[in-house]
Parts: sequence; structure tokens; C-alpha cells
Amino acid sequence: MSERLTTSVGPVPRPDADLGYLFRLAHQNFRALLDSELEDLGLSAQEYGILSVFETRPELSTSELARISQVTRQTMHASILSLEAAGLVERSARNQRVVLVRLTARGRKCLEAATRRVRVVEHAALADLSGEDGRTIRAWLARVAALTTGPKKAEAEQKEQS
Repeated sequence: MSERLTTSVGPVPRPDADLGYLFRLAHQNFRALLDSELEDLGLSAQEYGILSVFETRPELSTSELARISQVTRQTMHASILSLEAAGLVERSARNQRVVLVRLTARGRKCLEAATRRVRVVEHAALADLSGEDGRTIRAWLARVAALTTGPKKAEAEQKEQS
């Protein structure tokens, strides 16, 4: 697998290329590697992402899962139906409006196996870096993922505070 991460299929982008372009390429390649590693477990990278939310929360509504995963409720509903058909999650009605989703025992075992594979892919992606560089990249990605304002709004807010 690490060979797939380091063997170039196409031209390698320049490090000074547009950041959005580099993000897109990195995301597409990383997701394709995850899909490949998870395929025989019957999971996609997106489905793994949904299951992984349950590592820290025992049950959630479809709406909460959609918000966390940044997809529409309709998209999440379709994913939950698929995961339920595979026996990985179960749904129970809290009331007439809210349906809670939780992992089944089979779902928990599948998540554990998938997480081990995901960690191998992550390790391969960071293999050429020192531990400190890997932590720096993770911290920076977390900050970028948490950005809530664009540069124009941030600039306007900064002017208001002055």
C-alpha cells in the first residue's frame, strides 16, 4: 500500500501549485486509497466516516449525523438505510419526529477492523515525515477544517474591532 502512496501515476503537482488544487488532489487520492482498503469490508470511505462518528457518541439522529458529516439529511438517510441493510447500524424512534441511529455489534466489529486499515493508510501517508511534522500537519488541517469565516469576513470583523 505505501508503494501506491509513493508511486506516481500521473505528473506530480508542484508544491507551489494553488492550495485548493493540492487539497483536491490530496483528498481524491487519499479517499481512493481508503476506498480500496475498505472495499472487502463492504465499506466506502464515506460510510467509514459515518461509522467513525459513533466512536465517541453512542447514538445520534440522522439530522445530527448529516450536520457532523456535512451532507444533506436526504443523503445521510440513504447512507443510513444502506448501512442498516448491511446490519451495521440500527434505528429506533425516539418519538414521531426523531429516529436515533446506533451501531450494532456487527457494526462495531466492522468499525474496529476498518479503523485499523485507515490507520495503516494514514501512517503510509505520513511515513516520510518526522513525528513532529506529522503532528504539525494534523494541527494545521484541524485549524483549516475549523475555519468558519472567509478572508473578507475576517478582515471586516478585524476592522470592526479596531
